[in-house]
Amino acid sequence: MFVSFSVGNTGPFKEITGVTTVAESLKKEFLEENTVEVSRQNYNKISYIYGANGSGKTNYLAALTKMQKMIIMSTVLGANNNKLLEVPAIKKELAAPIETFKFDVDCKYKETYFEIQVLLDELLYSYSFAVQDGKIQKEILTKKNKRTEVLIKRTSPKYEDIVLRSGMSTFKNMVSVVREDALCLAMAAMLNNPLANMILNEIMNYRIINMASVENAPDFDEDNTNEDAIKRYLKYLKIADPTLTDLKVDLESKMDKHVLGEDDLENKELVIKNIHVSVQSLHATYKEHKRVGEVELPFLKYESNGTIRMLRVLPAIFEALDAGNALFIDEIENGLHPNLVKILVGLFNSNETNPRHAQLICTTHDTLLLSNVRRDQVWFTDKNEFGETQINRLSNFQNVRSNDNIGAKYLQGIFGAVPNIVEFE
Repeated sequence: MFVSFSVGNTGPFKEITGVTTVAESLKKEFLEENTVEVSRQNYNKISYIYGANGSGKTNYLAALTKMQKMIIMSTVLGANNNKLLEVPAIKKELAAPIETFKFDVDCKYKETYFEIQVLLDELLYSYSFAVQDGKIQKEILTKKNKRTEVLIKRTSPKYEDIVLRSGMSTFKNMVSVVREDALCLAMAAMLNNPLANMILNEIMNYRIINMASVENAPDFDEDNTNEDAIKRYLKYLKIADPTLTDLKVDLESKMDKHVLGEDDLENKELVIKNIHVSVQSLHATYKEHKRVGEVELPFLKYESNGTIRMLRVLPAIFEALDAGNALFIDEIENGLHPNLVKILVGLFNSNETNPRHAQLICTTHDTLLLSNVRRDQVWFTDKNEFGETQINRLSNFQNVRSNDNIGAKYLQGIFGAVPNIVEFE
């Protein structure tokens, strides 16, 4: 289970800031519907991140993606395989250093910080590291039950300054393989330390999707295009297109290139460039409003951009629901009607569709989602005049009641995190 993620000195984040799913004990509204209890602590199933354009919402999710990539690159570097290092995608990633906060001249001489907390087998694991000039300066892994136990403590880039305890102690004899630019936890997982594997499997299973292009959604395969999966998709796709009766996904055929045209006002290209298989849709045909048959059409050519986005994101949603994973979606409302967004979000709140307690963390501008929410579910990214973004929790604002019209207050600028339009009024 995802508990929190914090980041500092990268993108628009000068100071350490982040989001947690830990529900506040004094907030009782929608407790049963919107939270799940583990070891007498409640966690929010859904977290919403609001903010003005350019305030850092996307950067926050990008920072989590960067953390995942650093874990992957640590194992690549640790493999010491020159051929692997020449793979274009890997070369590109290794040539992209972490960018520090740009609007303070001192920050380029400071460390960039990442911290993630996850709950596994009812134990809280906190994993953090700091990186500067491509080298890992600090790395700490702790486990908390009744007390906090330090499992990894690294105080410099050198492997000699790594202390391992408890479940990580089996890696002691191999710790010399840890390079200055590689993470100890990642190397331990690569060399089959069970605890490291368990923690990193949790972190790496978090899927992060940009709804504008629906990048990083699962590829279509035999598991997510079987008969049962198609039936699940159709239930929601029919809400967008009631004439739709069936889908055919041909994994052997490539996407038809002719679906794009000069009149692509919806800019479908952003979405369908990541769909590599042929998708056909069956639609009912009528005569005098009586159904007489069906017609088969290229799905990507005739469906709206929003319907195509839904098809692209639904496998990721059901993947998370079936496995009980966390799913991160940037601008979840992009291209979708507010009612469709509400239905998709509702899948995570429902105990029937979400029995394994999957979580959704999404950025959005859709204020309709601010009804029937807990005050500790809502977060705001707010950038000040110095270019510094902080992420603030709605529940930290004074004089906000559970029955307030939160959407209206947000648009009025009471919580900040909205464009400054005073000079245009």
